[in-house]
Amino acid sequence: MLSRSAIAGALSFALLAAACRSGALRAGGYESIRLDDIAPKYLTLTQSWNALGLDDRGRVYSVWTSRRDDGREDAALFRFTPATKQREFLGTFIDVAAAQGNLRQAEELPKGHTRIVQVGRKLYMASQGFHDFKADIDALPKYRGAHLFSYDLDRGVLEDVTRNLPDGVLLEHQGIIALAYSPEHRLLIGLSHPHSDLVLFDPAAGAIRKLVRGIPWQRERMVSREFIVTRTGKIYTMRGAEEAKLRSVENEVWVYDIAKDEQHATGQHLTGGFWNGLAEAPDRNTFYVSTVSGELYAFDVASERFSRLGDFIAAEDAQYRVKYLYGIALLPAADAIVGVPILERNGGGRARHTLSRVTEYSIARREFRAIASVERAVHTGSAHVDRRGNVYMAAFDWDTNCRLAILTPSLTAASSNRSH
Repeated sequence: MLSRSAIAGALSFALLAAACRSGALRAGGYESIRLDDIAPKYLTLTQSWNALGLDDRGRVYSVWTSRRDDGREDAALFRFTPATKQREFLGTFIDVAAAQGNLRQAEELPKGHTRIVQVGRKLYMASQGFHDFKADIDALPKYRGAHLFSYDLDRGVLEDVTRNLPDGVLLEHQGIIALAYSPEHRLLIGLSHPHSDLVLFDPAAGAIRKLVRGIPWQRERMVSREFIVTRTGKIYTMRGAEEAKLRSVENEVWVYDIAKDEQHATGQHLTGGFWNGLAEAPDRNTFYVSTVSGELYAFDVASERFSRLGDFIAAEDAQYRVKYLYGIALLPAADAIVGVPILERNGGGRARHTLSRVTEYSIARREFRAIASVERAVHTGSAHVDRRGNVYMAAFDWDTNCRLAILTPSLTAASSNRSH
């Protein structure tokens, strides 16, 4: 097994270089794949928020908020095959819902905010018909509700699963912001925004099994963008702030037990705003969860306790603070966590210097290390790591320059020799 220093040394990320014909930008362990040039002409890609997934063949999927020529916002699905470098456009939520008779007049589906989850031979993803409700929620009734989509891997078909439900949506007037699968209970679980309700959906039957009311809504306490679903059938959720001035506020974790059909507050309080990154250990006994302001926690499934690991910033970056962190990944050796936070100089506002820094946390040494800077961009998506150790994230510059970022561990003989 490679040592920790070999992994760390191999993750030498650099600034992006010139484009090649495949749409890839590549330099020293960081590869960037363009997607906007294969989108239909009626779409302009803008953002992607944790809406990535890997199928059992190692192909990478991503959903991008897009602007249609008619002004409506839509969500577009793409696939990238690492082995062949093939890039494919697979369809949009609006086009599929309209073709299958499940789209209202002027309805928009701007966000596929959930990770893309494989169950059997299908990939599942859910929609959000608006952007964010970070203040008042009185405009919610004008939004129809969340759709659930599936992509059939054998037939190559994107479908609106919710077209067969009574109201044509998973739940009315809300979006689904996170999605997970419980193999023990054979349920897809969706987390709603802004009410943090849980939707328990049986994909085999195509039916909703239960709707669980979430943590009571509070102004400036948005539902987390991640939630924890354990092998014991317990679901952990939290609310928190995004504004820096509120990140020191404590937020209580709640738990719902599927078997007992009970939900309650846990009495555990965390800071750092809402959860915005999640990775599960291979043995499924530990989860690592990060907040929007870069705090990193470990959750032990057996004891049901959270422990704070620190801020996702290296000692050498002490002059900075984490402005935002939008995803983490546990490396294949399961001994380090990597992320790409946006850092800003301490005391700085919007006009202050910011940068995107690839940073890792060593689980054994309990310390953070800066690997390198990359092109300043938002990097989103958690736990999308293939068998070769490539980490996939969406990268964009706030509505422009949309691409799939690949953090590649270039494990060469030279780097391995240097580690011994």
